[in-house]
Amino acid sequence: MPVPDVMFCAQQIHVPPELPNIMKQFTKAAIRTQPRDILQWSYGYFSALANGEPLPVKERVEMPVATQKNDTGLTPGLLKVLHKQLSKREALSLRELQSKWKNLCLPLEQLHDLLRLDHFADGVEWRKFFALGCCALGGSLMSSMKHACEILTEDPEGGAARIPYDTFAFLYSYLAALDEEVPQGETQSFLAALKEQVARKEDMVGVADFSVKRLG
Repeated sequence: MPVPDVMFCAQQIHVPPELPNIMKQFTKAAIRTQPRDILQWSYGYFSALANGEPLPVKERVEMPVATQKNDTGLTPGLLKVLHKQLSKREALSLRELQSKWKNLCLPLEQLHDLLRLDHFADGVEWRKFFALGCCALGGSLMSSMKHACEILTEDPEGGAARIPYDTFAFLYSYLAALDEEVPQGETQSFLAALKEQVARKEDMVGVADFSVKRLG
């Protein structure tokens, strides 16, 4: 026996009063983030929204700096999103990192390339992975640190982009240790000179503080 068609009238369909605003915010977030795969990103967006987690949303539209032919790789804005989502814990599982990465529509090949730069058998220490992400953006050590300062700073956009010296020293030391062309003694002397320089600035390091002209 066929199931009879069920007719609904407008009065029978309940639309939650908060839905229009939810969809408005979702649309604005999609425009700012410009995800390559809108369905995958939407899954991550509403999952985060339901769980009360930071949303996978850029603060503003940005020009891509990816090296991929179709410009789908990591950008400063996306690394900042990942930092907001994952920095609350010192370590996280590879599965969780991969999930957040995938929901931002980033290529898994790039993630695997970054993970191969270190040994993360027992989980991923976020600060180290963040440093590797900055390295992927910057190429050189100093350029990587510039990206780190600009992403982590609480200064207004266009400001000095300062971060605490201890944070800078950890990220710099980690990346320098991975670079065979940087002697350990050079890293120590650079950080010692920088620490002395920023002691008068509440131990806050800005981009201008580690330029070649200032410390060369």
